[in-house]
Amino acid sequence: MIDQRGPRALIRRPAELLYAAMHNRRRTLARPVDLPWVRTGNGDALRFLFIGSGLAHGWGVSSHRSAPTGELARAIRAISGTACEVELVGDEAMSAATALDWLAGRADTTFHGAVVSIGANDAMRLTPVADWGARLVNLLNAVQTGLPKGAPVILVGIPDVHVPNRVRSMNPLALRHARRLDKVAHRLASVRADVTFLPAPRLGRYAGLRPNSDLYAAFTLPIAAAVASAIRESRIAPSPFVRAERFDRPEVRAIVESPRAEDVGELHDLVVRAAAEFHVSEAMVSLLDGDRAWHVATTGAAPVAMPRALSYCETVVATGEELVVEDAKRDARFAENAFLDLVHAPFYAGVPIHAEDGTVIGSMCLNNGFPRAAESVDLERLREYAVRAEAVIRRATSAAGWLDAALVG
Repeated sequence: MIDQRGPRALIRRPAELLYAAMHNRRRTLARPVDLPWVRTGNGDALRFLFIGSGLAHGWGVSSHRSAPTGELARAIRAISGTACEVELVGDEAMSAATALDWLAGRADTTFHGAVVSIGANDAMRLTPVADWGARLVNLLNAVQTGLPKGAPVILVGIPDVHVPNRVRSMNPLALRHARRLDKVAHRLASVRADVTFLPAPRLGRYAGLRPNSDLYAAFTLPIAAAVASAIRESRIAPSPFVRAERFDRPEVRAIVESPRAEDVGELHDLVVRAAAEFHVSEAMVSLLDGDRAWHVATTGAAPVAMPRALSYCETVVATGEELVVEDAKRDARFAENAFLDLVHAPFYAGVPIHAEDGTVIGSMCLNNGFPRAAESVDLERLREYAVRAEAVIRRATSAAGWLDAALVG
């Protein structure tokens, strides 16, 4: 239970509002738009789960290859001499309270170890120390349960980075709170087998610069050194890995894995026009397949992929009907949903997107930073946007050549 007493409780709400305002500033900054995993080298490889938020997500660059995910993979390979694959789970806004939701079964025995780098958001929002400790215990339990025996976990301290357009961004109060949270993380690591606490990497001459690949290389190098050392001590060997199939629908595969520039451009134009017409902070084309929700076009800061259980669109796909949520914070179905942390948008309106065989595979949806009445959105007009999105998706699928093969098979 969150402690509402004490002097920090009085400023916790203003801190959360400041955090939300700073979060919204990132909409104008580049972000990784490709799939969140990077492999370096061929053959057998070491494979690591990277649970990250804040700086770990990679604002300021357009590809995970230039973000901490790619820099970490390359640094581990350079130090260990072994091919390496790193898969990121999380988002810039992920907190300790939502990390388990993001993990959503990603930890499994195909990983050789894990790196956990979260906490900037908890420091900014002054998450009570006791709550942070309890949530971190639950997260480490879930991560270690899914790893092979003896697999190392590197728990990284909280760096002074949050707002993406400058590195030194935490206010003094948040910085002091980050150090309190780090002390808890350090104590937890000291009493857990195979968990190593690594103090927040020092950014040196890159401190104060706009995030870029050089900054991320400085951030990940000490993490890679800690990973390589832990791997040597654990004697875990690289192994072959065949990536599990992530797609059941050829339509989603076509748009996500091999998108054509003209299709991406047309979907982007659709969401831009929809956001302007409906006067909302974000419009999206969201496709659901496997355990993921893929935001294949968005005007906002929603991640490219997230667990489908966190998506409002999951309800649209499950019911096959439109959905309007006037205020998610007051709606028992969504009040605790981690998606609110990502987009800070309590209003949602979505209509189904159908595949050619009639299956609902996603939604054309709107998010807004403030609650709105359901009548403020003309759902019939929103359906027209969905029909246009369906046409683009069908063309992309046919161009990829997978739909005919799937139907014949």
